Amino acid sequence: MMNLTKKNYLTALITICLLSLLLVGCTSQKKVVSTEKKELTVAAASDLTKAFTEVGVAFEKAYNCTVTFSFGSTGTLSEQIANGAPFDVFAAANESVIDDLDTKGFIVSETKSLYALGRIGIVTLKDNPLEVTTMEDLLKPNVKVIAMANPEHAPYGLAAKQAMESSGIWDELEPKMVYGKNISDTLALLTTGNADVAFIALSLKDDKFLNFNLLDADTHKPLKQAMAVVKGSKQEDLGQKFIEYIKSSDGQSIMNKYGFVYPEE
Repeated sequence: MMNLTKKNYLTALITICLLSLLLVGCTSQKKVVSTEKKELTVAAASDLTKAFTEVGVAFEKAYNCTVTFSFGSTGTLSEQIANGAPFDVFAAANESVIDDLDTKGFIVSETKSLYALGRIGIVTLKDNPLEVTTMEDLLKPNVKVIAMANPEHAPYGLAAKQAMESSGIWDELEPKMVYGKNISDTLALLTTGNADVAFIALSLKDDKFLNFNLLDADTHKPLKQAMAVVKGSKQEDLGQKFIEYIKSSDGQSIMNKYGFVYPEE
């Protein structure tokens, strides 16, 4: 009887140990699932590259998530979304593109929101002796090549064209134009020596290397920038939180650093 009792005792002890290990394993697994970071993919206009990169870091910290950005021209990104690109949020460089996508059923209508007012200017390299501070300076004979984002699909390119048309110099300057795919590509045309002057967003200026002269806002239509959650997103709630963060005081303090102001709705 004594041996049998000892055997039962050992069996019970082993069983308890195994159950304990199993429970620990289940608990650990639950912890992994509960702390897993959500991923948010954001399609954003090129003028937002610097500002959103900083916003992304702050948002990741605030919401314990991962944010991946895809920067490009508003027109190109819009086409990708219409063709099923798996973005969660789209931040465009103008309001009309978001309105168009809304009409076609590609975004969550109630998340549509204005978030910034963009500005554009004329820029040259600091190590270039060429002085261009006004629209009329673009007519100088030593200004051979002018870079701008393609106005067919880039809102900042369209604003640059409108500014030149307002000044009555577009027809004369058009032969000098080279077109970037987006506003960042336009800046690259300047920095690589493929253009003498460029039109870029205020948000991309760098005082260490560039001479930037802001255009009068009255020379072009307002660059009201809007964003929304893309329909079909699996992270709709997190996408809405991202939009709210951009519009919050914390988000706007970062946006303001790069020349954006909050627009009136």
